[in-house]
Formats: sequence, structure tokens, C-alpha cells
Amino acid sequence: MSENTMICYCKGVTLGKVLAAIDNGAKTVVEVIDMTGAGSGCGRCVDRIEAVIEEKK
Repeated sequence: MSENTMICYCKGVTLGKVLAAIDNGAKTVVEVIDMTGAGSGCGRCVDRIEAVIEEKK
């Protein structure tokens, strides 16, 4: 996936922004939500956020 891949359409958060949050210390979905806003709209992207976190481990 490209860093420009949209993870959260509601909040306009890309994969790159989620990866940056993880690089800056986010270890959980809640921490990524707090840092990026992704997942705080409809919530349909939470599974994608979880997958990115697991992939980065």
C-alpha cells in the first residue's frame, strides 16, 4: 500500500499519517485515533488501523 492510501475517509487520514502516529509512539487503536482522528467518525476504518498496527510490530 502507498502512504497516500486512504485509511479513514471520514477524517481524510492516510496510511502515511497512521504510520507517522505509530512512529511517534502510538501502540493502540485508541492512541492512533487520539493522534490522527482516524476512526473517530463512523468507525468503519478501525479494522484497517488495527491491521496497520499489527503489520508494524
